[in-house]
Amino acid sequence: MPKYDVAIVGAGPSGSTTAYHLAKAGARVALIDRADFPREKPCGGGVTARAFERAPIDLTPVVEQVVTKVRFSYKLGSFFDYEYTPKGNSQPATLVYMTQRHRLDEFVMKHAREAGADFRSGSPVRSVELGREGVHIEVEGESFDAGVLVGADGANGVVARSVGLQPVTEPPVALEAHFNYANGSVPGEWSDLLALELGSMPGGYGWSFPKSDHFNVGCGGYHSQGPKLREHLFELQRHYGLGGLDINNLRGHHLPTRDDGKPIVRGRAILVGDAAGLVDPMSGEGIYSAFVSGHLAAARILRFLDGKDPDLYPYEAAVEREIMAEIRAAKTLRDAYHYSPAPCYFMLRHSERLRTMLCQLITGERTYQSYLRALGPLQAVLGFWASRGRKARTKAATAAPA
Repeated sequence: MPKYDVAIVGAGPSGSTTAYHLAKAGARVALIDRADFPREKPCGGGVTARAFERAPIDLTPVVEQVVTKVRFSYKLGSFFDYEYTPKGNSQPATLVYMTQRHRLDEFVMKHAREAGADFRSGSPVRSVELGREGVHIEVEGESFDAGVLVGADGANGVVARSVGLQPVTEPPVALEAHFNYANGSVPGEWSDLLALELGSMPGGYGWSFPKSDHFNVGCGGYHSQGPKLREHLFELQRHYGLGGLDINNLRGHHLPTRDDGKPIVRGRAILVGDAAGLVDPMSGEGIYSAFVSGHLAAARILRFLDGKDPDLYPYEAAVEREIMAEIRAAKTLRDAYHYSPAPCYFMLRHSERLRTMLCQLITGERTYQSYLRALGPLQAVLGFWASRGRKARTKAATAAPA
């Protein structure tokens, strides 16, 4: 029966990042995924500039398009484009690096394996037994023990359920599809541009992301919007003029954001990435937090294995400091915007400063907390809108079918 220091369930960005850092430090790591790689994963596949900088390795080999411009629209109306050039620079800033999750995940996983992690694909976890001294895991065809268990298996992961953790309730939902390019290559105007459609989906937005051979088009919103996603997706297809393109890979998924105060550590088990509910509630983006939480998890696990920390709870404290403070600020912006989207969009369209600040959130030059502070007296208005927005969302969730 193999014995590992750490068993990580899920080989997405958070799991493979955790494995990479642990294995590089000399820990015996099992990295387990139910799928055979490469495998498809529902995700827009946009790595923001700030996420790109926090990746454990250079992601350049899996980048398909580099985006410097954003095309905005409101309630399926007219477009306007914006390109952000930082002060003192002659070239526009890179906002998003486009990839596909089957390429990204395999790339990071291979680096974790090269660092020394034992990768086990096609191995669905059948059961988990968490004890005081470690964990016993049953996978397809074998079982083994480990000192620490990491749940990196997403919004509906088996690890969280098995150890009695539930960091997320009523997660937002999203639906996406691929629209293949008519001539096999990205149309010229889209080569460095992504599109965001605002105002037509409560709790979310629509998007069109250019990849090497297709547009990834999708929409997301509050949990109650689930029944309307398919209709809205096809409205986006018409909106972006993609009616004649072949469609495939129509897939839905959750966008889990942790409820305040919900634990993500229990004994010798911890959760990272989407499994911990660390998706940005404003943008629905989770790759940044996957990389950051994976790094935080590895650092705290190593201290625990070395006897420098008595338990794994310092990881939860680190997540509170480095990720949750930003998530709470993002929730305020989300709730305020979705309570009064029209005036917010009007200000976005007519304020160069606001557009610049939005782009600086994507590049990492600005945090959500500094964004709120920069609004000055408008913070009070935003706080009022956010409180009203939360009440409206709660009321809608209570009335809507699951």
